[in-house]
Amino acid sequence: MSKFTQGISFFTIMLLALTAVTFASGQMTKQPKIELSHDQFYFGFMPMNAIVQHSYWIRNKGNDTLQIISVKPGCGCTTAPLSKEKIAPDDSALLKVTFDSKNMVGKMVKDVEIFSNDPQKPSTSVRFFAVVNREHDFVRATPNALRFSKFGAKDGRMVKALDIKNGSNETIELKVVELPADYVAIDRKAAKLKPGETATFQVEQTASVTNEADVLTSLTVEFVGQETDRITIPIVAHLQK
Repeated sequence: MSKFTQGISFFTIMLLALTAVTFASGQMTKQPKIELSHDQFYFGFMPMNAIVQHSYWIRNKGNDTLQIISVKPGCGCTTAPLSKEKIAPDDSALLKVTFDSKNMVGKMVKDVEIFSNDPQKPSTSVRFFAVVNREHDFVRATPNALRFSKFGAKDGRMVKALDIKNGSNETIELKVVELPADYVAIDRKAAKLKPGETATFQVEQTASVTNEADVLTSLTVEFVGQETDRITIPIVAHLQK
């Protein structure tokens, strides 16, 4: 065998070895990676004895299946059902956090811890904030909760008027930042109010609710002027039995 042929053979062997090592290394580094759409949410001002909701997305940015081992709310006032526990690469799952303000008063900070098989981050958490049983000093909603019923239907549609008044001495901009239930619609998502003005929103239950777990949801509105704050209006849907 010539030195040239020996050189080619040696090069081929080294190339095959390097390919095998690279493949093995790729196999060894195959793992899930958890990523949250966001980790905090502010409900703002909300009534006592009300239930409100906010949705977080859990994404898998790795190259192996992400297994959600458990989801643990920080207290009995919070539930956090997950749409699925096994999340394929580049897929996501919905975490719908529900908070019951019960007999609470004042500023609330609550956490929900998420445990998974991500080796780099086996546990992570989401947090939410609220101010319970207090109306905002200037921006107020009437009514402060929406309850749908067939008895209040208009032309066969379950529609409620929601008035939000600007009681401040400056112009504010309103924006709907959360309406998690797909069976509730609102006629507009934003409004601009001068001092003393009121914006009327038409909120409609567009589909029947047959599962009791889906009856309670909420609507969160953010307003921006010299300060930025939020109010959340609980929603009680009509249950079709």
